[in-house]
Amino acid sequence: MLLITCPVCSIAGDETEFTCGGLYTAPGDQRVYARGISREWWLCESGCGSWFGLARHTGNQRISAIWVPGEEPDALPGEIA
Repeated sequence: MLLITCPVCSIAGDETEFTCGGLYTAPGDQRVYARGISREWWLCESGCGSWFGLARHTGNQRISAIWVPGEEPDALPGEIA
């Protein structure tokens, strides 16, 4: 289970309190999920209703970064290109 903290309102909870919106990509990008670090869109459903980015390892579910749009981190170790 993922434990997530919204970077906008700081509400914390498990993934059932948030909604995954899919891969964090540019429009038209045809990436698919693969094993490694994947950037995703998430919606803070139980708090402020804001969208934010989250990077997690698709194998062990470990979160390596959370950010508000426009403040994306540079390349992360193990990130899927």
